[in-house]
Amino acid sequence: MTPPVAAEPSAAPSQRRKVFLHRLAQRHPFVYWFLLVVLSNAAASLFNFEYNLELIVHRLMDERQQAVFWQAAFYYNIIAYPLCLGLMLVLIVPLAGCRRRMRCGDGMAAADLEYCRRRVVNFPLIQVVLNFLGWIPGAIYFPAVVCGLGGGHEAHEIWTRFIISFVISAVYATVQTFFLMEWFLVAVMYPELFRDARPAEVPGRWPIPFVVRMLFLWLAVAVMPLVAVTAMACYSEPGQQMATLAVAVTGFLSGLLIFGVVGNDIQHWIQAQAAATAAIAQENFAVRVAEQRPDEWGRLSDGFNDMAAALGRGQEMREAFGQFVSPEVRDEILRNYPGLDVAIQEITVLFVDIRGFTSRCAGAAPQHVGRLLNRFFTLALEAIEVEGGWVNKFLGDGVLALFGAPRARDNHADLAVASARELLRRLEVLNDELAREGQPPLQIGIGIHTGSALVGCFGATLAPADGPQRFRKEFSAIGETVNLGQRIEQMTKQLGGPILVSDATRSRLHRDWPLVDRGPHALPGAPEAVRLFRIDAAI
Repeated sequence: MTPPVAAEPSAAPSQRRKVFLHRLAQRHPFVYWFLLVVLSNAAASLFNFEYNLELIVHRLMDERQQAVFWQAAFYYNIIAYPLCLGLMLVLIVPLAGCRRRMRCGDGMAAADLEYCRRRVVNFPLIQVVLNFLGWIPGAIYFPAVVCGLGGGHEAHEIWTRFIISFVISAVYATVQTFFLMEWFLVAVMYPELFRDARPAEVPGRWPIPFVVRMLFLWLAVAVMPLVAVTAMACYSEPGQQMATLAVAVTGFLSGLLIFGVVGNDIQHWIQAQAAATAAIAQENFAVRVAEQRPDEWGRLSDGFNDMAAALGRGQEMREAFGQFVSPEVRDEILRNYPGLDVAIQEITVLFVDIRGFTSRCAGAAPQHVGRLLNRFFTLALEAIEVEGGWVNKFLGDGVLALFGAPRARDNHADLAVASARELLRRLEVLNDELAREGQPPLQIGIGIHTGSALVGCFGATLAPADGPQRFRKEFSAIGETVNLGQRIEQMTKQLGGPILVSDATRSRLHRDWPLVDRGPHALPGAPEAVRLFRIDAAI
């Protein structure tokens, strides 16, 4: 006999309600918004109604005044609620249309989008004004109607109680609705309307300072309860009245002190964080939040300081990177090769080699050899960079330069030829200096080739068991194009030069350079003979 299968437990009622409310907020956000406002004010209305019945209607009014009160309450509510909710709907409808168009991908004028964003950002403050104005008239309307139409029995007390009642309810409803609105807008509306903008930078925004928010909280959770308790205590014994009043005053002052101290503390921390963040935006990575704290704010400050330190180290590495390549080339690498990846692209490579340098250095002092090489490399670097090329490597007594990478250029072949001729011109100046110093001149060969190559960052990733990963990478170009460029440079020893270019480079030249056809030649690594051309070195 097959045992009965136990039914899977259904989701808890609270979880089902949570899912329902989340779906309602996502699918029908303005209905959800409307319900928040209605329920928030309905809760305050319930408190206000019970408060008025217990402390005013049943204790202070006579039968005639009570009858007038019920009529006044009926007419006030059928006018005030529809009026305020209608005004809110007028404010919401444009936002609903804006959100619908954005979700459907319809085009929207920039002015209309800016208007909707400004309305959303300012809506909590608009709701504060609308909510408060919807409540406060009741503080005048009810006592005026009751005492005017129902008689002046206990008029002073009725006026006083109604004013206290409606002020308390207005503050409760307004503050509660304000924070509910902000929560809803940030959670539901902002992701839709601010995909490519920042709410804090919306033109026409009416910012509510942090001090004002703390004042709202203080009034709602500290002052209003004390006012309500004090009003209720007026019906107790005289001795209890004084004790209640003393407790209320103490609570008022204590709440003011606590909210003042806490609010000032938080505001000071926010200002310090904002100032430090602004400094980071200006690339001042030496900034730190100096205040030490043991709480969650302290953890945030510590995290911020750690981030600033890491950014500073990154900046140092970036600047150090700029010492190996020019800052312009560094930025080109970081911009054109995100993540330091590799890509296949057409480039022109230029190889330079000093002829007979090994035999020339035999027996020479190392310092002398180093100085001579540095002089040559300096003029080579200048000649290559002035034409938009990049020295990829110093190869002992030679140079590898790339044109078209990392800085993309359509005329990279022309730039390479121009750089080679500029290098020869500068070499003549150096050789004149060497002659005056009694040293023999330098002779060089230059090979240039154009083709596709794999360009990007190559290297190793080390993952030791007892530490973080380490990377050792080099930005370079590899492939047959680079190899053939070096082979062409070697051919200058046989064919003379000092500049030889391949037929692939010649076919991509835009300028009319003086070329001398040297015919096809078999090169190691080339699948077929490569036609070479000598370029006149005259400037």
